[in-house]
Parts: sequence; structure tokens; C-alpha cells
Amino acid sequence: MNLRLMQPRELAEAAKLADSIFRDGEQSSMGEAFPDLFSPGISHSYGAFTEEGRLVAFMGLAPAVLRVGPARLRIFSMGAVCTLAEARGQGIGSRLLDLCKTHADAAGAALILISGDRSLYTRAHCCPFGRTERFTLEASAAPRLKHRSGAGALHISELQPADLPAVHRLAEARSVAYEQSITDLPRLLAAEAYAGCFKLAHRTLVAWSSDGSPAAYVVFAVPGTAAAARKEPFALEWGGEPEAAALLFAEAPERFGLSSLGITAAWHEEALLRLLHEAGLPSESGTNGGTLYLVNAGRLLEQAAPYWGEAPLPSLSLTDDGLYRLTRDGEAEVLLSPDELVRQLFDPGAAGSEAYGTLGLPVLPLPHANGLNYI
Repeated sequence: MNLRLMQPRELAEAAKLADSIFRDGEQSSMGEAFPDLFSPGISHSYGAFTEEGRLVAFMGLAPAVLRVGPARLRIFSMGAVCTLAEARGQGIGSRLLDLCKTHADAAGAALILISGDRSLYTRAHCCPFGRTERFTLEASAAPRLKHRSGAGALHISELQPADLPAVHRLAEARSVAYEQSITDLPRLLAAEAYAGCFKLAHRTLVAWSSDGSPAAYVVFAVPGTAAAARKEPFALEWGGEPEAAALLFAEAPERFGLSSLGITAAWHEEALLRLLHEAGLPSESGTNGGTLYLVNAGRLLEQAAPYWGEAPLPSLSLTDDGLYRLTRDGEAEVLLSPDELVRQLFDPGAAGSEAYGTLGLPVLPLPHANGLNYI
């Protein structure tokens, strides 16, 4: 078996392999839904080929930049991971994962975000991360949320092509988000990557102030042309004022004929969380989407340093046992497993632990991985 970097001319074959495993006749091709993986050009993805040159396994890898306040984290997203039934049970997935880790490290990435949480990943130190809260907005509760939003007199309309520059300005203003260019945004809206996995389609609402400026936008995943969706409708991504976004959530059930709507907010979206709680929406806690692999902890600290400002960074080294040794200001050492270090860096629930005290840094917020940039 030959495991190697995919060549551009082979990506169409990879899309067909992914389609055979993940898609049916009601869904678009993976090649259309995930252009960052399957479009011609320089590929970061890896494949496994037989001696005859037949592709039997694929692991998609695409670079991205996460904006966290003034910091820019260079990451890779991993997804569309698939293996033909005849080639399973041979350790191919683990070997491809090792190749992708090495590739991400050589490319200067700090993290890999993986759209999966099966044992292939968790046994290789790919960890759940972050903290989210998933709310359910029943249609009957929409008027209550609309009242609690206090957004005032805003005009609501569906996104039109001429609205894209204004909506992109709102996307750019988010303090925690994937970087999206003005051409990325319409491409991602059209791809319907995450929504399409559940046979849902994108619909985008924009709230406008009386002066004609946009106050917020929300991208929704709602029923489209498929006979039966695989998931209840949900809000996928948003930007702008929290109050205006809440108003758009409240508008969606009536506008799109929904009985309920899922809304997942990250722990750092405090104003939005407060509004949703004050409206009395039921919720449950969870983590961010998929799992996270820490490619290079020292590099992450360097790339995240602008977010932490003047806070001194701890000294960090990797032991022969695969543990991270942390020291700060000459204090006693703390040894952390990769999983423990990920929790200290990204999980606000770990903020009171002794290890966090030694780390001495605020938790890093990350955008939700199951948004427009989903891989």
C-alpha cells in the first residue's frame, strides 16, 4: 500500500470515493460541498493507493486561519475521511493520520481541528475541546425571544447578492472566527458543507438598521429539496449585534415554517447566551464540534500571544513520556498529558485547577467548528 500526498489530478477520484461512502442521490457531490478539499490546485490531503494505483482511502486536510482577538492561529481542518470496506482493518487510517500530523507541523500549524471523535482520533491524542450550549427554540417561544432581544425597529430580509459586502463587514468584525475573504463567504454559502451532510439547505437572514446599515446576519440550515432531512433545522453561523442576531433566530420559525430551531452558542458569546437564557429556552451543555489535535504546543503559545497581551508565557517542553512539562516564573513544574493541556487551554471549566494556575493564561476561545468552514 502506498500512502502519500494527493496530486491535483487525483482529487476527482477522491471526491468519487467520498461520495460512495457519504452521499446519496439527494445530496450534492462532496466535490461541490467541500471545495477546499477537492477543487484543483495544491492539495494538503493524503490518500492510500494500491500497487495498481487505485485509491482506497482518503484523509482530507485544508489550511485555515482562526482569528482570536488580535491573534491569528494557523490551523488545519481535517474531514471527509473514508476507506473502502475491503481496505479496512489494516491500520491505514492511523498511518494517514500520522502523515497529516507531520504535514501540519511542517506547514507551521498549531492545531488540527477534526470533524470526528471516533477512536481513530481519540487514541491519538485528538481531544474534545471548548464549551458550548445548545438551545432549542420552539416556534411557540419565538415571540418571547423576540421581546427579550430588545432589538427595536429593524428591517429583516433574506440575503441578496448586493448585500454580501455589508454582511462580509459584519463577519470581519467578529473577534473570534475563521478568516473569510469577501470571495470565501459566497463560496461557503453556496457549498452548504455542514448543512448538506443532513440534507438541509442554507437560508440567510439579515437585520438592517433604519439608516441602512446591517445589524446582524444569521445563516440557517433548513429543509430544502430533499425528501427527509437527517437533522432538525439549526442556526449555523452569525455575526453582528447579539440582540439583532436573537431577533433573527426568533424570525426563523415563522419565516421558514419550522416547528423548532437549534442554536449552539460558544462559551465566550456571553451576551447572546444571556439573551437565550433570559428567554427561557431549554439547553444542554456540550463541547465544540469534533476533536482537536495540538500539533505544536510551543507554537500555539507564540501564535496566541497577542490575545494574552502582556501575560508572561510559561516555559514548555515535551518529556520522553509524551507529557508536557510547564514552568512559570521559576515555580514548581507541572506535568500535563496532551488531553489535560488541551483542557487547560480551551475549556473554561478547567479554569480553577492547579494546572491552570501554573499556566497563568486565560482560556482561548475558538469559533464553532461546525459552521460555514466545516471540513
